[in-house]
Amino acid sequence: MSVHPTSPSLKRAYADGPSGQLHYYDAGSVGVPLMLLHQSPTSAIDFAATFPAFAEAGIRVVAPDLPGMGMSDAPPSPPTIEDFAQAVFAVMDAAGLARAAVLGHHTGAQVAMAMAVEQPARISRIILYGAPVMDEAPLLDHWRKIVPPEREAGAFRPVSGGAHLSDIFRRLEALFGLDVAQRMVISRLLAGPELWYGHNAALTHDMSLNLTASRHPLLLVTHKGEMLDANTYAAKLLRPDAQLVALPVQCANVMDADAPTFVAVVSSFMAQSAE
Repeated sequence: MSVHPTSPSLKRAYADGPSGQLHYYDAGSVGVPLMLLHQSPTSAIDFAATFPAFAEAGIRVVAPDLPGMGMSDAPPSPPTIEDFAQAVFAVMDAAGLARAAVLGHHTGAQVAMAMAVEQPARISRIILYGAPVMDEAPLLDHWRKIVPPEREAGAFRPVSGGAHLSDIFRRLEALFGLDVAQRMVISRLLAGPELWYGHNAALTHDMSLNLTASRHPLLLVTHKGEMLDANTYAAKLLRPDAQLVALPVQCANVMDADAPTFVAVVSSFMAQSAE
């Protein structure tokens, strides 16, 4: 199987962003547009299992690799969530999208809300799958546990015999399963020495201000086993007007475990915005 998702309608392209080239997948010119924004430190390949179902639902997905991740260029200095938002707007421009709905997963959820505040007229609806709503103390605690080790190890500082790869593979496999661990290790290697940029941006950003400032129609998606399940319910408290769907599954990532169910929920919400 190819590392990259393939289909006759799915294209790969590059946009010129604020700090380099940005790689993205584009399902073509037909359908209601939906930007898919991934978590850190992975890539748009995270959404690959959903591409066929979104196409069947008449939704045109555009899924970029955020700066410094996947096959997008890394910025010259550590980016912020707002920097990521500007990069996604550059992808929208390259794809010919004046306006689109946005679906964000973890870090991508923070980017989606930043986009909604920075250029609200360009965003039609927002879907957050795993909303990292946290107070300052837990954000700092997570930063201390995650970012310094990523920064010091870079793209897994090589060890003779490849033990550095097997160690990270075993840890990810325990959390997400065999196939997802394979994809995540590839994504981490692609990120290179800037592996830490994504988590650094996410764990120094309080998304609650953008969440409450936006008035866009909002769907929150969660389920048992999703690592930000409790945080997503906290997002609902900040946005009582939001729709919250708790899927009847227990897994780490429903996009891998049951993509059709996830896409059906998102598609139903998208249909409410038909213009």
